[in-house]
Amino acid sequence: MRLVGNFLIDEDKLARCEAVFMLSGNPESRAKEVVKVYKSGYTKRVICTGENIPDLFAAFNMKIDEADLSKKKLLDEGMPEQCIETLHIGTSTREESDAILAYCKTNNLKRIMVISDRFHTNRIDYAFRDQFEDAGIELILHGAPALSYSEEAWWANESGLLMVNNEYVKLFYYYVKH
Repeated sequence: MRLVGNFLIDEDKLARCEAVFMLSGNPESRAKEVVKVYKSGYTKRVICTGENIPDLFAAFNMKIDEADLSKKKLLDEGMPEQCIETLHIGTSTREESDAILAYCKTNNLKRIMVISDRFHTNRIDYAFRDQFEDAGIELILHGAPALSYSEEAWWANESGLLMVNNEYVKLFYYYVKH
């Protein structure tokens, strides 16, 4: 069972970069990891992506998208506000990839890090890697460890089961669609 989960993890060695992009969704674990990367000196700049408004906020007519939610969580974790930008684009990993690539080209970034959940990194590699290499941009993928389940025993917790199941469905979709 571990191999099933491990297949989804595709991380690069950490290295200094011009910016870290924190993908939308799951701001709790991702923000903790982004702050750890920042405090370790790998970057001085973080860009939060995502234009979706989480269902719970929409139900209460609160117009807080995922980029702003991620920024708030980073601030709560102690990240200095002047180091955080928001990119209010992207409703999917593919859209975020396109938006981040455009941002990198516009801002002449040559080495970036993308942080999401560890079990997302294989699909992110598939969605990002080729187009970033073609553009001459070095991509470092890094995953935030899960907070609600053990990645070594993901099958023992409903959150882990759902994560792995959903990620395989999304990975299959990306292989077929893109």
